Amino acid sequence: MSKFKVGDIVPYRNTRGNIKKAEITSFETVDNGKVWFHGIDTDTKAKVWYPVHISEKLTEHPIKI
Repeated sequence: MSKFKVGDIVPYRNTRGNIKKAEITSFETVDNGKVWFHGIDTDTKAKVWYPVHISEKLTEHPIKI
């Protein structure tokens, strides 16, 4: 079970490999059983679709965002 909930600000890695922050708007379980979140980038307001387990790893290893 994820430690995140709707409304949390979480880290994610964008397509250029930069670590950014997004606000979670919803969760979805994909075919392989993994949970991904839908969110909005806190800076650009772009839509984000990202796996929760990777975002949790980014949280465990604090990097300046």
